[in-house]
Amino acid sequence: MKKAIHLPAIFLAGVLGTAFPLQVLAAPTDSPSFSRSEEEWARLKDNKLEYDEIPDLIHEYNVTVLNNRTSYRDYLGDTPSDITQRYRDAAKELRNNIQYPDDPTDMSYATMLMAAQMSETQAQNLEKQADTNVDDSQSIFLQYQQVEANLVFSTKLNLISYYQMLLSGQLNREHKELLEALYRSAQIQAQVGNATELDVLSARQAIEQLDGTIISSDREIQTLKQKICLATGWSYDANPEFGSLPQVNMAQIDAVNLAADQALALENSYGLKISLRQYDNSTDPSTKENLEKTIHDNRQKIASDVTTKYQALLTARASYELAVAEEEIEQQNLIATQHKLQAGTASQLEYQQQTYGMSEKKIATQTAMLNLLTAWETYQAAINGLASVS
Repeated sequence: MKKAIHLPAIFLAGVLGTAFPLQVLAAPTDSPSFSRSEEEWARLKDNKLEYDEIPDLIHEYNVTVLNNRTSYRDYLGDTPSDITQRYRDAAKELRNNIQYPDDPTDMSYATMLMAAQMSETQAQNLEKQADTNVDDSQSIFLQYQQVEANLVFSTKLNLISYYQMLLSGQLNREHKELLEALYRSAQIQAQVGNATELDVLSARQAIEQLDGTIISSDREIQTLKQKICLATGWSYDANPEFGSLPQVNMAQIDAVNLAADQALALENSYGLKISLRQYDNSTDPSTKENLEKTIHDNRQKIASDVTTKYQALLTARASYELAVAEEEIEQQNLIATQHKLQAGTASQLEYQQQTYGMSEKKIATQTAMLNLLTAWETYQAAINGLASVS
């Protein structure tokens, strides 16, 4: 039986989700029930998203992954010539369905002509892909694996960003309390002649500007939450509980062996594996030569990318350690201000300003830790196959 014409569709990571009504996993999964224990399925199907569940949730419920897996079944055992023929069949089918308009006075003439020309361009592109095709079922499988790994990575980073934005929102609300206190102080000072109406207006304007920032930030938080939900199987408007994030193990950073990790990144790289498979599939001398150059370039860039991400990891760790030190100093400043308040040499407003300064440093430390987690995950992703080859 002739296979249906399905082209290698490596779906973009932006296509992220499927339905999850009433907070219950409703997205279909093609995995058999016996592929996981009852406890594992129950954990995936509850209404809590744990950080370590992200790879399994995406594998089982992400619409892109499910579509790719379904699509791949149609490629099992395909050779490069099989896939080349699919491109040619698709181009032929497109051309057979092109209808050029023949009446220039028809109101829809321009639209129909444009549609016909677009179809012709698509057919030409498919024929070019047929002429240069070096893919087979294995290279397509590697590309689908790469898409899934990228979805897992991006969703982890989105969850980290979500928590960072929550911290920022918390600080903004504390800042608003301080600005409101400064506004009240400006009003009192204006009443006794120690401040102008412009001072009062400026204090009020600062609150209004921060209100705009808070509204925008809340909107971004909601958008990010929707992306995370869709990526992991919930509907965009679901409200699952998000679990806590892991702590970075400093000892693991100390134990990093850069040379060994570069070798591991080369071994695991999806991009390099795909290029090597395409090289094996190629028969055209020019294509083979270009792929040979690509493979050499891949190897160089993978090693460089791992080094860059390792340096970023060390920088993030140093930034975290600096934030911890600055928080400790600010804690001492807060204690000193508290003593002054008790002694009557500092005002309640000064103490509130110092308290806000302490909150700034505390949240800066927490944010720096999340930045460190991002750097760690980015480094691990590079080692595990996602090192940049471009």
